[in-house]
Amino acid sequence: MATALEILASKKWNIDLETSERLCSLINTFMDSSEAKQLTLIDIKQFSSYFVTHVYKLVCKDGRRTRNYYAKFAYLPKGHEKRQRERIKYEYDYTAKIYDLLQSSECFDSVKPIDFYPVEGAFVMAEMQGERLDIMLVNAMKIIGPTKPDKLYDSMKQAGSWLAYFQKNMPMGNEKRFTSEQLLERIRLYLKKVDAEDDKIISKNLSNQLIDKTTKVLEKFQKEDFLITAKHNDFAPWNLMKGEGSIIGFDYADCEFDSRYYDVYHFTRSLNTFKLKPIRKKTVIEGCKDAFLEGYGESTPLDHPTRIYFNIFFSLERIQMLLRAKKRNLGAIGRLKTLSQKRHLRWYLSELSRMENL
Repeated sequence: MATALEILASKKWNIDLETSERLCSLINTFMDSSEAKQLTLIDIKQFSSYFVTHVYKLVCKDGRRTRNYYAKFAYLPKGHEKRQRERIKYEYDYTAKIYDLLQSSECFDSVKPIDFYPVEGAFVMAEMQGERLDIMLVNAMKIIGPTKPDKLYDSMKQAGSWLAYFQKNMPMGNEKRFTSEQLLERIRLYLKKVDAEDDKIISKNLSNQLIDKTTKVLEKFQKEDFLITAKHNDFAPWNLMKGEGSIIGFDYADCEFDSRYYDVYHFTRSLNTFKLKPIRKKTVIEGCKDAFLEGYGESTPLDHPTRIYFNIFFSLERIQMLLRAKKRNLGAIGRLKTLSQKRHLRWYLSELSRMENL
């Protein structure tokens, strides 16, 4: 039986010594735990890293059966170790809280957290069994695909129901609401963030138009439109799986509380990004939106004030993220990423420029 150190030594990964030591330490501790006492470590697989975390898959054997686990680590850059450790602990705590919340439901589920490792700045979770909703959508848009993707639409409908259940049942204390000024300030803040980037792509005139449009839109909000509920923050097809009889949610790194419409519109806008795929079927994408909103229990027209507000907010947020991401792109792969990001950037800018249609 190979040790974690021996398995890592066989890999040709560009992994620094500090991360390697943390990974070995976590695996050794995990394999000695009650969860893994009957398991044998077979392999370690590296997944794509993100800006603040990186993930490793621990492939284990329980007799003839394979049981996999995922270890999610915080990046610990010098000077930011404390903050990053707190961030990964925050994600673990929310993962545990939401997993416990959904155990009373037969239709909804969540990734199961196993344990938190404070020294290593990481936590381990069990592997989920199912198919990611974004992969289901891509497969449904292929030239040779289902003419009526009923399973996909049913899964999107369940995703809407998952969100409604999450918002209704996640405890947050006393009922709270935003004010118009607070929501307007969020738009002002993102305009400042975009303007602070090297690319000056939003003119002063457009900026003033956006503030004016937002102010008028907020005047049309009803009392219930200001309600604050639990928020996933990246509620999208790539963070949901269709399991056996249930929808499974994951990736709770930025869970908090926000407008109840935040996740609703984030999900429908994430579906819009599939229109930028080389192969796309707009009818399937629109069908997914309708199914999701049906499951959520609410259908909002294109000119609904909350939809207009979040179209502005998400466009500005995404533009700022794309401008910031360009700075990280290096080499041939970086140039390809830049081309893709520029395409997305043009899309969001054109959306903001069509003020009369927002």
